[in-house]
Amino acid sequence: MTQGARFVRCACAIAAVALALTGPVYAGHDEQDDPAVVSERLTKMGFVSWRKLRWDHGFWKIEDARRENGYQYDLKLEGGTLDVVWLKREGR
Repeated sequence: MTQGARFVRCACAIAAVALALTGPVYAGHDEQDDPAVVSERLTKMGFVSWRKLRWDHGFWKIEDARRENGYQYDLKLEGGTLDVVWLKREGR
């Protein structure tokens, strides 16, 4: 086998492994995990505003979510179901 053929085989093997590893990242991230759907869920939970909303390893993390009473919270919602996994009140 020539050196060039070995290089091509090795490059193809590396590309196949890299492609296989990216699959789990996108698994479970569907339309229900759309930021607009998360915003709607937060509104239904009584929040009127939030500073930051981001997807992180299967969860939505929300920072400085404020309710009408003035209290602010940091919270984490489970991806897919949007159930509250973690909630911390920060103050007014």
